[in-house]
Amino acid sequence: MAEICGPAASRAELPADGAAEPPASRPAAGRSQLLVAGWQQSVLEVITVNHRDARTLQKLTRNVVWLFGFLAICGVTRWREVTAELTLRWCWAGVRGSDGLWRDASVSTARNRQWVAQTVFAIAANLGAQIDPHTAAGPKIVRKPPAARAGPVTDSEFRRIRGNADPGGAPSRQAVAVAVSSSGATAIEAGDVRRQDIDLKAKTVTFTGPAARVCALDQWSAQAIARYLRAHPDTAPDERLCVAATTPPEFAAQAISTRLCSVINQAGFADRPDISGRSIRLTAARQVLERDGIEAAARFLGSPSLDNTAEAIGYDWQHSVVAEPLGRGRRTIADPSTPDVRDVDG
Repeated sequence: MAEICGPAASRAELPADGAAEPPASRPAAGRSQLLVAGWQQSVLEVITVNHRDARTLQKLTRNVVWLFGFLAICGVTRWREVTAELTLRWCWAGVRGSDGLWRDASVSTARNRQWVAQTVFAIAANLGAQIDPHTAAGPKIVRKPPAARAGPVTDSEFRRIRGNADPGGAPSRQAVAVAVSSSGATAIEAGDVRRQDIDLKAKTVTFTGPAARVCALDQWSAQAIARYLRAHPDTAPDERLCVAATTPPEFAAQAISTRLCSVINQAGFADRPDISGRSIRLTAARQVLERDGIEAAARFLGSPSLDNTAEAIGYDWQHSVVAEPLGRGRRTIADPSTPDVRDVDG
């Protein structure tokens, strides 16, 4: 049996995606258990019915074809010969980057492949294949638990993330989402930012909701948004910028998180549990802290708590002379419409 490259194996014997497609004739009556008896086509037909999104369908199709090709070059001829060991070897098979170099698969890639394999096996079993989808897919691949919540990144990592969001090609909502997040927005706030909330002349963005505020757009963010608006001059004032008009409001925040996660993965940080979408706004908040102090950083994030702000960006502000405590216990930013807590507490 040919050795297929995993984290430590040779890449030379790995078939390119879709390069080893087995015959695609339809299964014979009685559902032959031979993998070459048209099972790939039958599985793809079911997937085509269940997945309407063009991009998702394209990715699934490519992986399904690759999985069948992988099993074929491993000498697997019948469903009962598919083992968890083989499936996991496929899940962890190396990948060729855009630069032509082979790299080990990331945990995220391996998890996605395992989901594809289990989907294929479940469809096949439903069509009469003699296979247990859960057993054949192998033990669930899990991410290592993060040592801590995601926090800010370094300035160079921040530039790398933003560079992948707006590489200079066609302007995209992805770049706008990163730009708005770089201005302090949560995923919920970013999902609700509209054209009328952007003031490119003043370089500001207005966030509505419980933590309503106006935040500055730095040069990169202003330019990214300006490029998008120039490419879409017919954008209505009340049109949301970071998500499609067809995205239901209740799914907008998830759409933002997905876009930010995609950018982070493209930047090469897929296996960094300490980096997530919130790292973008926290990094920008840390820059505000370094320039204007902890209270400015808290206002930037829309947080009433200096303690929570300091903890989020990893700053021990109680040992730095940047702001005096505002009242007893938890440090908070006083609401100007209420009495100053220092006056109340004496």
